[in-house]
Amino acid sequence: MSLGQGIGELWEAVRDRVEVSGEEPTWEVTAGSFDSALTYARERFEQPVVLARRDRARWWPRITLTITTDPALAAGAPPLEDLAQPFIPEQAVPQVAEDETAPDRANLLPSSLEAIFAHQEELRVARQRVPHHDTPA
Repeated sequence: MSLGQGIGELWEAVRDRVEVSGEEPTWEVTAGSFDSALTYARERFEQPVVLARRDRARWWPRITLTITTDPALAAGAPPLEDLAQPFIPEQAVPQVAEDETAPDRANLLPSSLEAIFAHQEELRVARQRVPHHDTPA
């Protein structure tokens, strides 16, 4: 087995790892995908009901499902179809006065972003410059 293949298999094993915490009747099951977490919960617990979902993706995606086997808690659970898709918050759109002097909305960037991009461009240009060194005679 090549080193690259071994690293790839290790990466997949870590990414697909399932973690369980909590105690009866409520647990948190964390896995690499919603389907993996749900499949594991259904295999491990008797008739689990999903109460909530949390997503995170720092180095790789991780989904945490809060599940229960308590009928009283399960009664207030949202539909599974609603939890199957990740929640994506709406992005705030800057409000611009509608007049002739206002620029196109597509061309609007907050000034902080413009400053960041300008700084990055300065760094990129500086890296391209090669200082001239005099060679000793």
